[in-house]
Amino acid sequence: MITIKRRVTVSVEKRKRKGVLIEENAPIFLRLTYMGNRINLYSGFRIDLDHWNNKSRCVESGVVNRQGQSSEEINIQISRFKSEIESFFLKCQIDETIPSTEEVKSFFEEVRLKDSLKKHKKDKKDSEHASFFDMYDEFTVYTGRVNNWTEDTFKKHKTIKNHLLAHNDKLTFDDINNDGLLDILNYFTNKAKLRNSTVRRHFKMLRTFLSYAHKTGALKSDDYLEFKPKLKEVDKKIVFLTEEEINKIKKTEIPKDKKYLEPVRDALLFLCYTGLRHSDAYKLKKYDIKENVLEVTTKKTSDNLTVDLNNESRSIIEKYKDVTLIDDQAIPIPGNQVMNRHLKELGELAKINEPVTETYFRGNKRYDYSIPKYERMSTHIGRRTFICLCIIKGIPIPVIMKWTGHTDYKSMQPYIDVTGKSKEIEMQKLNF
Repeated sequence: MITIKRRVTVSVEKRKRKGVLIEENAPIFLRLTYMGNRINLYSGFRIDLDHWNNKSRCVESGVVNRQGQSSEEINIQISRFKSEIESFFLKCQIDETIPSTEEVKSFFEEVRLKDSLKKHKKDKKDSEHASFFDMYDEFTVYTGRVNNWTEDTFKKHKTIKNHLLAHNDKLTFDDINNDGLLDILNYFTNKAKLRNSTVRRHFKMLRTFLSYAHKTGALKSDDYLEFKPKLKEVDKKIVFLTEEEINKIKKTEIPKDKKYLEPVRDALLFLCYTGLRHSDAYKLKKYDIKENVLEVTTKKTSDNLTVDLNNESRSIIEKYKDVTLIDDQAIPIPGNQVMNRHLKELGELAKINEPVTETYFRGNKRYDYSIPKYERMSTHIGRRTFICLCIIKGIPIPVIMKWTGHTDYKSMQPYIDVTGKSKEIEMQKLNF
């Protein structure tokens, strides 16, 4: 039997707003380290900092948090979470397997879901008679709060619910069998005209709700577990900016009537030189910037990252060092939708016109089209550009992953593949 060295500690998140420590309603995390990996697992509980005992790493006795949960309830549950994690790793040791960070997170989410269902299901008979769409609302509100969903996740589930309403506003749990699921698939493909990649994502998210409904007893059939239609898909093309294109953007003269594009350009370049997601750059504060690094707690995964600064990223920070920005931002990052719109405008102005061919399937029908690259410019192109240029320049993958927060090589493989093709193209330049 192998040994997996590990350590689980419990702590509250300490964040600052405008340089002031946020002391109220702080989330409690289980911080797991094993085999060089570090994961923050949200317990689902929150507490004011003055009710947290740093020495014993638990909530002080006799306290009730803002959600009405007692210190005894919180401490017992967190202790159980720690025991579940230990049991999970013991099983892995017996099986002689080292789990990936994604497997650990998935296991912990399942533990929390089971726990929340026990607490939430006060009257099983009521749940069994709940309507399909009422329970979908219950699922999104409750599970979203327990799992600390992002606004984007709520929006995705709302989109799925709206599609199901458009398909059949009298849908019941009795309809969720193989035939009913096939009807939903046909609606997604033929009436809603969704791409196969979108249909696959919708079904993946829909299964989380159906699993919830099945565990409460509202959904009797388990056909949804085996309903996995084969949908033709093409790997999504990674679009990134080349060094030449970055330089074109830098040198582009912005007209006087489009000066709003200057901070957009700075924001894009900052993403290209740091690899940050837009959401993390958007909430980056001046106090997150140290002498030579950025200290970031990512919004998507709650990972703590240390991103080293280079000359380019440092110069952008210096440009706004003494400028007072909204919400004490480090640099003026526009909101996601605004920035996406302006990036396309900036790219067109800089003549980032290389044709990008896209292929997708809707049902069994294939569609091909070509658009100029600037139309594919969005906030995520900065992060993609950073990763691809790092790989092209020979920076070791583990170093890149430390900057970006990627936890396994599988997630990096698409970038390695696309940059490998770029290297082949570059090599042909030596044919003279």
